[in-house]
Amino acid sequence: MTDLVAARQPFVDGRWIEGAGEPVEVEAPYSGEIVATVAAASPAEVETAILAARRAFDEGPWPTLPAGERVALVRRLGDALEARRGTLVETVIEETGCPRGVTEAAQVGMALSSIREIADLYERLPEWEHNEVPLPQHIAGSAVRLSIRRYEAAGVVAAITPYNFPFITNVWKVIPALLAGCTAVLRPSPLTPLEATIFGEAAEEAGLPPGVLNVVPEAGSDGAVLLTTHPAVDVVSFTGSTSVGRAVAAQAAPTLKRVILELGGKSVALHLPDVFEASGSGLASVVGAAMPVFASHAGQGCALQTRVLVPQAHREETAEAIAAAARTLPIGDPRQATTLVGPLISEIQRGRVDDLVQRGIAAGARCVTGGRVPEGIDRGWFYEPTVLDAPDPANPANQHEFFGPVLSVLGYRDIDDAIRITNATEYGLSGGIYTADVALGLKLAERIRSGTVQVNSGLAAGFTPMGGYKQSGYGRERGAAGIREFQELKHVVVGSR
Repeated sequence: MTDLVAARQPFVDGRWIEGAGEPVEVEAPYSGEIVATVAAASPAEVETAILAARRAFDEGPWPTLPAGERVALVRRLGDALEARRGTLVETVIEETGCPRGVTEAAQVGMALSSIREIADLYERLPEWEHNEVPLPQHIAGSAVRLSIRRYEAAGVVAAITPYNFPFITNVWKVIPALLAGCTAVLRPSPLTPLEATIFGEAAEEAGLPPGVLNVVPEAGSDGAVLLTTHPAVDVVSFTGSTSVGRAVAAQAAPTLKRVILELGGKSVALHLPDVFEASGSGLASVVGAAMPVFASHAGQGCALQTRVLVPQAHREETAEAIAAAARTLPIGDPRQATTLVGPLISEIQRGRVDDLVQRGIAAGARCVTGGRVPEGIDRGWFYEPTVLDAPDPANPANQHEFFGPVLSVLGYRDIDDAIRITNATEYGLSGGIYTADVALGLKLAERIRSGTVQVNSGLAAGFTPMGGYKQSGYGRERGAAGIREFQELKHVVVGSR
């Protein structure tokens, strides 16, 4: 790791500071070894970053720059990050344990593409729009008036990000906020702070004005709490667990901050009967759709389809077929290009996953494969790809988020039963419907209480919004809606005299 990150310290008000907080020791999940130490911000230094962002917004040029100039600077930031693509890939692998293929394509590749896409989208969004006022209301006696709306920067943004997909989550928060004219304080997960310091390097190289982007790694949570409670912060954008999301909302409430929460999920892969009627390929397609739960960062993704829902008659054969395929997936060192299943982020997280697997089994699920630490791997936080035949929708395995390489297989009686089971969790982040009848798939998508529904195929890009229903949070990231989250809407009326 010595050559990967030049700066391992907080970036505040346009300069690197020593960091008076407890240092953050970064552990490689594939080995359990400490691979880097990052100087961390103390709560006082987090407040310094907040106040720097406040000054940069209130007194600096950033929110008042012509949109084209701001976009050009953000594109320069993107170029500086693109120049560090290789460093970002190696850094993310080290601190997250995400396999190389997923890291190159999604953790880093999709993130860098998203910067360009979000900038392109922002340039196409109007800063001023006419309100939908009937023509007679434009005229008051002999006077004529115009009713328009203006989109303005919301203010100082606290971006609090998770460990699983840290760089891309940082991009999806920081880039639209900066384009909108906001200033930002980025607080990465204590488990994955390294790539965030690269964001600071790129901001310095791109020439962002001081205070526009601040990066404050920390070992604990005091700084994060300060970001959610400080009166100088206008917007909190948080990605993480539902339990912490509830705490963030409560902390932000007294100061009436805008809060954007992207939280947990328990997404379904609903396979309609016609999938199994396909000549020779039905079961194989179901198995193929299940593999990303294991191969996309060992199940550490909030939108992964961890409940496989099939017609009741096919439940057991589906569980056996998915299990057979799961046993063939290469597990091991994420630095190797052939590895598909890497480690979990920590020993604690592995314990949480195993505890929920055991609770599911105690409640009546059958462990078809997995449910243990892989044999022959004596270090790192690995867990075998696990398939549970869990026919009861109320089983804990079907209700709670594993955040590990585990899925459950359920059966349904008919379409109405399938929709009932799909919606029978507290979450509503994502889900998929698989069918040859696209028209039917679209009709069923309307009935699923989820922020994203994929019919046969998914699409995640800077142009597409993401967010949850129910306990999966509120607000949106990415897309036009994700940009508007960082803007205030002002109604302006102009009349003739």
